[in-house]
Amino acid sequence: MITDNFDDINDIELKEIWTMIVKKMKNEGEEICPNSSSFYKTLDGIECSLRKKNGDLIGICYRENDRSGGYRWIIEKLS
Repeated sequence: MITDNFDDINDIELKEIWTMIVKKMKNEGEEICPNSSSFYKTLDGIECSLRKKNGDLIGICYRENDRSGGYRWIIEKLS
């Protein structure tokens, strides 16, 4: 599992978050299918499952609080 992260800017839209996730995934980002991937709410906030066109899971993203009172997204790539 490879972990990457980026800071969440206040009032940013999910479309922009999606673009940043795909960009951070680098080569794996080309395999991500938006139609089989999804954002969903959890008790802790928002998460995203990143899936290939065939439904295979590539990674999971989740938002967490950072120490400065903002948020950051953590990307856990599955190998």
